[in-house]
Amino acid sequence: MEPKNTEESPSVLNKPIGNIEKESNTLAPSLITIVGVQEENKKSDGSDHKVPLIKFLCKHPDKVEPIQISKIKLINEEKVITKTTWAPVDKEGNIQMGSAVDDVLNFFEVKFLAEVEGKECHTVVESKDSSFLCLKLFN
Repeated sequence: MEPKNTEESPSVLNKPIGNIEKESNTLAPSLITIVGVQEENKKSDGSDHKVPLIKFLCKHPDKVEPIQISKIKLINEEKVITKTTWAPVDKEGNIQMGSAVDDVLNFFEVKFLAEVEGKECHTVVESKDSSFLCLKLFN
């Protein structure tokens, strides 16, 4: 007997595989403008401790609405690394030195996240296995 897919059972447990291919939302790396910054409290490492995740709202030339970027790429000890833009705080309540957000502030030469609004930055693809874009914090 085949399970019924009704509005009363929205669970994926009772849904077959569809025949519509996933739309590609791949955007090419480009020069973007940061138009806003959002803070979302999330668990960063599976613990009960919540850490702010910073999402940069960016105007990409190939998309009408802003995109969200929450990863950066930078050079660390001669290799390119990717970091998620967590904003842990130190014991004084300030953004932790050495965090990804610290890297962003240093790159844009600002003291506060609100000051990155209006700044331009190039993006780069996160990895060969991912089409997500990261802020490119190196030349």
